[in-house]
Amino acid sequence: MIDLITIVTPPLDDDEINYIVWRNGLKLNSRDGVAYYDNKDTKNLKQQNGIYIAIETNKRLKAEGSLHKFHNDISGNDRNNYNLFSMSEAKKTIDRLLFDKGINKENGCVYGYEIGLNLNMAKDCRAYLDKMKSVVDRELYANPKFINPRHRNERIKVTGFNGVRKYYKAYDKVHECMDKKRKVIPDGNILRIETVMKKLSNCLVTDFFDPDNLKKMVEAFFRDWRTLQFEQDIVTPKGTGRAKQQLCIDIMNTGTAEVLARAKERHKRGSLSDWEYRNIREFIANEWDIVKRSIAFIQSDEEKEFRELIKINYAIIKHDDFIK
Repeated sequence: MIDLITIVTPPLDDDEINYIVWRNGLKLNSRDGVAYYDNKDTKNLKQQNGIYIAIETNKRLKAEGSLHKFHNDISGNDRNNYNLFSMSEAKKTIDRLLFDKGINKENGCVYGYEIGLNLNMAKDCRAYLDKMKSVVDRELYANPKFINPRHRNERIKVTGFNGVRKYYKAYDKVHECMDKKRKVIPDGNILRIETVMKKLSNCLVTDFFDPDNLKKMVEAFFRDWRTLQFEQDIVTPKGTGRAKQQLCIDIMNTGTAEVLARAKERHKRGSLSDWEYRNIREFIANEWDIVKRSIAFIQSDEEKEFRELIKINYAIIKHDDFIK
């Protein structure tokens, strides 16, 4: 489940720096006359396993990369993260990564990480992404809404990027592989969901991968994603036309004031005719209070499938042996 992970250390002494530079083939650079080292140009070579290593000008080490992809890479598979990656595998893999890169496990701290899950869906991932609305985050006392960053053909939804410590992300994994021209493109419809955590404070690697903490992360991940809110199918009184049905959905989602304001703006621009605008205005004023009493929402097929897969995967991950 652990994907991207960022590890930092306190300032290293000269002997430690020389060893890390030698072991990882880091390149000497200079910033304002002060030396620093990194493998920015070579991190994607086979021997680097996609892990970025840098020793900054303040002599602190930073290591960043996908633990999931690293595991597949050293296991003789393609460097990918679209299969199942358990917490027990993550626990073993971090030890291998730190050993291979020559990083002291005892003083390394986890600064940020992603915890994710791949769901094999029955339909095209757009069918699920288009219906995702928000997540209820009880830890942050918030209900962050999903937005579309408007790239990758609208096959990704996130609840934020900059300036936030925690956010949620869902995207079409197969489309991402094609977009990035990966050598291997997985089959099927893989919806990947992730919780991203940034700016952790003094979280030692040993504490992060402690079985009790891994168990807490698993519980938190599934607790949060169980609260995912979808746009639901609507049941309206018999005889309600498609246009009024959509109007009801819009009102339920945004409120009468917002729907009326948008209609007024569209009418002003000429994209809504006089009679269309009048019908919306009169429906809200004269019919809505009566119609809304007879409206019912039901889970869509996409929501039902998502919740069933969350339940199945929780049972698999929960019974992993990482707690031993």
